[in-house]
Amino acid sequence: MTADVSSLRTSPGKPVTHHGGFEALDEELDYLVPLSEVKGTIPDAVSGTFFRIGPGRNKIGGQEFGHWFDGDGMLHSVSFKDYGVVYRNRYVRTPKYLAETKANKIVMRSFGHNAPGGIRKNIGRLPANCANTNLVYHGGKLLALWEGGRPWQLDPATLDTIGEHDYDGKLGRFNAFSAHGKVNPRTGVYYNFGIRPSFRPRGALTGKGAIDLYKIAPSGHLVEKGSFEVDFLSFCHDFALTENYMVFFQSPIAMKSPVPWLAGLIPFDQAIAWQPELGMKVYVVRTADFQVEKVFTVDQPFVAIHFSNAWESGDGRIEVDLTRYEDFSVNEQLRNVLHSTGDTSAGRFMRYRLDLHSDTIEANEYKEALGGEFPQWDHRYTTQPTSVMYAACMMGDDSTFFDGVERIDLQTGKVKTHSLGEGRYTSEAMHVAPREEDDNQEGWLVSMVYDARDHSSEVVIFDARTLDEVAVVPLKNHVPFGFHCGYSPRSFLR
Repeated sequence: MTADVSSLRTSPGKPVTHHGGFEALDEELDYLVPLSEVKGTIPDAVSGTFFRIGPGRNKIGGQEFGHWFDGDGMLHSVSFKDYGVVYRNRYVRTPKYLAETKANKIVMRSFGHNAPGGIRKNIGRLPANCANTNLVYHGGKLLALWEGGRPWQLDPATLDTIGEHDYDGKLGRFNAFSAHGKVNPRTGVYYNFGIRPSFRPRGALTGKGAIDLYKIAPSGHLVEKGSFEVDFLSFCHDFALTENYMVFFQSPIAMKSPVPWLAGLIPFDQAIAWQPELGMKVYVVRTADFQVEKVFTVDQPFVAIHFSNAWESGDGRIEVDLTRYEDFSVNEQLRNVLHSTGDTSAGRFMRYRLDLHSDTIEANEYKEALGGEFPQWDHRYTTQPTSVMYAACMMGDDSTFFDGVERIDLQTGKVKTHSLGEGRYTSEAMHVAPREEDDNQEGWLVSMVYDARDHSSEVVIFDARTLDEVAVVPLKNHVPFGFHCGYSPRSFLR
């Protein structure tokens, strides 16, 4: 069922490194892990489906892709049943995946590399959609998301690819649909956005950028679109959602010039750069009508990659938790993940308070938190005040990848950490809500953990309050390092 991993297993005395987590998983598998093989006890509340998405392969035919963002998207599902745990994985059948699988080589332009064949094969061509970054189950549809194109729909039970999803034609061919939408749990409305150049008047390029906005009803229908102009076309990965606002931190990661990229001379990754001289602004946009309510200027530009929860405090202030990087040097490491030597970047966790009355921004760092990424929270309270944030973290100065999880008390700043131990690495941990009768009323965390010692992966369930590992589900294969996860209380197995 699995590939030969003898060369990746660690022999006595051989250093344990994380690099095996970037190896491809070529097989598409379906199997049951019986309860007798589970270490510990799976909580009754964890009874639905855990999803994980990321690059399933980072090279093909001996050729490495130019960037970790270029890896072909693979979706993994873990269904918790009373008779055991069912694992399944499938590649998303994008045109890129199909064409390059058939040719067994790179044939398409991507975020971090051009297609072979010179200018003729690249001029005017957009990066190929990898469908590898995030996922959402909304309106009865499971969607694989990417930065620069439309989502791809999959069957949530079989993970078979249904096709590119355009919301009944309301997403045009050149409409981007970001990997980080947010659902308001009180209304069931799903908000997302996309970045594009600004065209006005009469279709002329202005040199500025625009952010398109989307409102999707609980039924899964796109019911409203809007847009607003920003100072430059920037790399904007995520946003914060409150009950009444979408909040965008526009970091100065921008195109130096679009001409070499459009001409097919360089890939998109080489066309963008950290340009702090452009400044940084925060746009607060009303969800009611997609109009800009307020624009803040940030004195010292930084990079905001991922956001945690956000809410309105009731006195004209907006509280936003996020992961901060001081510049975009992390991108150099993302280009070189297959050969990194322990220089993996981790962000700092910050609270930003935006005062809509005084037009001021106050920043505070969670100073006890370890450097980390992938902040998560109890999604039942999205847009409402929450008191805890969870994240993957790096346990020590010699950590080469995320080798722990942490719990940050947002009121006291106190931090609890859990080390995964030698050779074990993780990424995003999804929160699972408790049941009313549970003794643990903080819930649980579910995460995929890679063990470099034997090139295998486990599904690990943590007590969200103590971070103790309460259940470990051993898988028969490794799961390549990925980006984001999802959880549904529903089991989709048929």
